[in-house]
Amino acid sequence: MIDLLLNRLLSEERSTKAYLSDTGFDRMMIQEIPAMAVFREGRGITAGRLGRDLNGTADYLGLVSGPNSRIDRKTPFLTVDVRGIMDGEFKADVIKNIRVKKYKVWLMTCVRDANDLFDVFNSEADTVLVPYHLTSDDDLEDMLSVSENIIPAIVNSKLMVPVQRSPEDILTRLVSMGFDSAAVIDIDGNISAREWTNLSGITEVLPYSENVPVIAGRRFISAL
Repeated sequence: MIDLLLNRLLSEERSTKAYLSDTGFDRMMIQEIPAMAVFREGRGITAGRLGRDLNGTADYLGLVSGPNSRIDRKTPFLTVDVRGIMDGEFKADVIKNIRVKKYKVWLMTCVRDANDLFDVFNSEADTVLVPYHLTSDDDLEDMLSVSENIIPAIVNSKLMVPVQRSPEDILTRLVSMGFDSAAVIDIDGNISAREWTNLSGITEVLPYSENVPVIAGRRFISAL
């Protein structure tokens, strides 16, 4: 009886390992980067769930540093200026109010060139995610020469990006430009596990997906 039980457990373990290896889910989770959408509402900043909310549903500061916050000061969190990205406009009234003392804030917003990048860093954001579809390859190379604290972001969303090359093509191009990592924000949730595995084989990918429990490289983005 014991031998049968052990054989069954070993068989299940082998099946699990095969599935994890096949899907690419066996990568170690090193750093989780919680993300939220941020909005200007009146005189303050509100926050919502990335990929779902087009308006704020919670107080931004309370969500970040309130008594029930899940954000750790030792690790960064990502704020996404959804309206700025959708409108293709730099929203200074949002950007200048996202800084929270003693917290590491990453920001994704409309950044088209190095001048926009300087404005964003004036907000004291630690790292800036630059939506690929809102800039050009030449401007991205200029921004990389200005600062290493930028990460290109490939946004998979028909609402935000109606027409775009495949993530694989964009990621390959970014590597040729000198970038060693990129974020892939799967708002639509239609990138498969196999596609995530292919992407992570090109370079370090910071994935965001609510539909697939993606683990790629040493960092991943999650909805707060």
